[in-house]
Parts: sequence; structure tokens; C-alpha cells
Amino acid sequence: MPPLPNPRHESFAQSRARGASFDDAYEDAGFIHGHRHGARMAQRPDIVARVAELRAEQANLADSATPSVIAFLLRMAKAAEADVSPASLREVRLTLLEVERLRGEMARQRQSERPSAYAFEMGKEKSTPYVE
Repeated sequence: MPPLPNPRHESFAQSRARGASFDDAYEDAGFIHGHRHGARMAQRPDIVARVAELRAEQANLADSATPSVIAFLLRMAKAAEADVSPASLREVRLTLLEVERLRGEMARQRQSERPSAYAFEMGKEKSTPYVE
């Protein structure tokens, strides 16, 4: 299913797929908060189908390697840049923030996997037998 034609509806569906509440997703999409409109919007058949599709994609992405997820997020941000609505710009910003978070996480993981000189020396001290 392609993105929904209404950018606000698409933004709402993406927020719901990420786990936002009805009201939060409604507000994230650029609508004015109140009167449980988010719950009603979440019942629209096109939005229900789109949220299900996005959640299925997220499940597939969870199995993917982080670099491919970053590439996917960057493609998604590039596609949303063409639309200048506030909801689309918010999605681009959130997507780019997520890319930076993932890059930082990858760097921290690489750093923790690489033994430091101090850890190496500490390991040598622990491995030598104690002789009296």
C-alpha cells in the first residue's frame, strides 16, 4: 500500500505504528488536540490498513541490520522532503533524529566491542597465576 494521499493521515498512521496514543498521534499529525478525534481517525479503514502495513514493515526492519535501517530511514526522509506540510517536515525531522540515534548507538557498540589497552592490561593481570 502506498503512503496515504493526505499527508496528515499518513503522519497519524506512522505515529500510531510507532506506538503513539490516539491523541498524541493526532497532535503529531498537525491537528488540534481535543474531543477524542484521534480515536475516531484511528478507526478509518484506510488508516487501519496503513498502520498494519507500517507495523509489518517495522517487524521486518527489526530483523534487518542497522545500516540497512539507516538507509531506509534516509530514503523515507528524502521522499518526505518534497512535501512542505508541517506534518511532513516533522516526520523528516524525527526520521533524521532517529538516524543520528542509530548511528550513535552503532558507534557505542563498536567502541564497547573493541578492548581498550587498559582492559587488555587488566586481563593480563587477572590471567597470571598468583605465586607466594
